[in-house]
Amino acid sequence: MVIVNNPKSLKVNKTFTLKAVFLLLLITSSFYLKAQNLEENPIKRDSTIVELKKPKTVFLEVGGPGLALTINYDTRFGDKRDKWGYRVGAGYYNTGANWVASVPLQLNYLYGFGKTGGSSFAELGAGTTFVRSQGSSKGTTFEFDNITGFIGTATVGYRFQQDNGGINFRIAFVPILYDDGFIAEGGLSIGYTF
Repeated sequence: MVIVNNPKSLKVNKTFTLKAVFLLLLITSSFYLKAQNLEENPIKRDSTIVELKKPKTVFLEVGGPGLALTINYDTRFGDKRDKWGYRVGAGYYNTGANWVASVPLQLNYLYGFGKTGGSSFAELGAGTTFVRSQGSSKGTTFEFDNITGFIGTATVGYRFQQDNGGINFRIAFVPILYDDGFIAEGGLSIGYTF
């Protein structure tokens, strides 16, 4: 018995085989490209750029907007080490017959000196401080008035704050506005930035 191949069926088989091989190559190359995307990040990053984190500072201050001895917290609104931020604190000082308690709150702006986030900043701030004081004429060192209320404060100063955290230092001129006028105060602080 002799089998004769039909030329039409051979042509159909060859076309079907070519289409199947092409489809198989297309599917495998798609899997290969997906696997390659998972292994390698297509975005190249510059390793010389240092990402700066938003500093949070805790400091102890003598004088300043808190009038006495205060502990304060300071941070920025954005992710940069300078620009706009705020500070809030709480203070208390007692000399026996006289005492004062205060809660300073200020918005402040830091302007950094140097090109890439140096450690020196000019600081400008304005805000208010809640004050409660009790005074007596029997005070040995200081005599405070009997006050309960808010006073206006401002800050013009210098801040040393390292870019990677650590010890910070501040010195400032602090004008204070209250019902009876104006007081020129100063402030000195030391703290830790993390």
